[in-house]
Amino acid sequence: MNKIKTYIDFIIAGLCLISQGLMYFLIRPDSLTYYFVILFVSFATLIRLILNGINQLNEEKKNAPDLKRKQRSNLDLVAKSKAITEDNQQKLAKFSSVFLQMKTLVSASDKKQILEIYMSLLKKNLDCSKATYFEFHQENETLISCYSTDMRVHDDKVIKVSLNEENFISYCGKKRQTIERGQIKQNLDIVHFNAEEPLPMYMCSPIVYNTDLIGVINISQMKSGGFSIEDKQFFATLCTILALTLNNAKHLSSVQDDLMDSRKNLEQKSLLNEKIKHLFGKFTSPKVVQSLVDNGANVELGGEEKELTVLFADIRSFTNYCEKREPQEVVDILNEYLTAMSKVIIKYDGTLDKYIGDEIMAFWGAPLYQKNNAKLATQACFEMLQELKKLHVKWERAGKEVFNIGLGLNTGPMIVGNIGSTIRMDFTVIGDAVNLGSRVQGLTRKFNSDMLITESTYSKVKDIVKARKIGALQVKGKEESVMIYAIDWVDLKPLI
Repeated sequence: MNKIKTYIDFIIAGLCLISQGLMYFLIRPDSLTYYFVILFVSFATLIRLILNGINQLNEEKKNAPDLKRKQRSNLDLVAKSKAITEDNQQKLAKFSSVFLQMKTLVSASDKKQILEIYMSLLKKNLDCSKATYFEFHQENETLISCYSTDMRVHDDKVIKVSLNEENFISYCGKKRQTIERGQIKQNLDIVHFNAEEPLPMYMCSPIVYNTDLIGVINISQMKSGGFSIEDKQFFATLCTILALTLNNAKHLSSVQDDLMDSRKNLEQKSLLNEKIKHLFGKFTSPKVVQSLVDNGANVELGGEEKELTVLFADIRSFTNYCEKREPQEVVDILNEYLTAMSKVIIKYDGTLDKYIGDEIMAFWGAPLYQKNNAKLATQACFEMLQELKKLHVKWERAGKEVFNIGLGLNTGPMIVGNIGSTIRMDFTVIGDAVNLGSRVQGLTRKFNSDMLITESTYSKVKDIVKARKIGALQVKGKEESVMIYAIDWVDLKPLI
């Protein structure tokens, strides 16, 4: 029906046009009837249009109140939408600020910084201007105030609360329960507690990680009306985050302490290694030095007794040799000789003790333990004689006079270590066995032998040498004599 009303005007106009067309063919145009019909149709159309206009005005008047109400509703809706948008923007800004602060809280590693951020969150978002954090010390089961925004708690007035005391803070820590002032009367266990001691308590919550108590937070002042349900949920979340952050900071601090200790140990080890390299680098083989570094050898003053093999090597008639030559020539040829001999000693992992004028002193078996120290020393002595022969060839070609040497070896108990003073010390050996080695070297002139060893050395190297028994040597301070052997040949194959 509504559709018919809507299109009625178009229908009438169409019928009028059709009627005029029919009349044109049925009635003569100059007839009065023709003009009468046209006038009638036009008048009817005009009347219809007027009535339709009046009807439309009536409809508008009828619908005017509804239109106004609709407009007012639209305005109210726009206002409400604007208010909601502004409120959402404010909440978004607040949540963004809280999120950033929580992000900073979680990433903090310093306990004081963590507590500062936490207290700031309480103040800005829950309007708590007075709160105190008590840290739990497990060794004596005590809660100790360590950070507070309450003026009644400061560095000069630390509050200690034992878990055995009867107050809200101790009860909160012991039971791991959050306490609100408004709920005290509902709990018969705490209804008799003083809500003002040791600090005013409006809300007290434990800071717990898993089941371990970390601390307790006590709020001494709350906003008017107390906490809403959302506030309590936010506070509980903050307490959980605080427990997690403090626990992480504690472990991080422990790790940092361990790293610091490790760093100190590494620095000390590095200094020790440098000390070892400085002390032994020029006197023994790199292999021995590296082993000392790896084992962290002690290079302080002091010594110990070990069974070692000592070598003394001396140039024969070197005084007469020097008298016939210029000092610079003597120094040059002596340096060349000492360098060649020292290289052999170090090649066989010996420790070059010192140069005593033209005499060389070395030993085997320290600072690094060597099971075959006697064999290594014997092989080194024999190769030193071979190196000297090579120098003879070189010197004779250069027109220089050659010289011979005598070598003496002895194996026995010796005191080895850093001997000297705090000003200067040497890693050396001392003892009767050392003196015996020096005396054996002196006998090389008497028996016209380049290399002599004692019975104690021979017993350990007889499977790699060809030797001749020379005779017995009476040692000062000992009743028994010492048998001496001359070495003719040594097997230089590497020892297994």
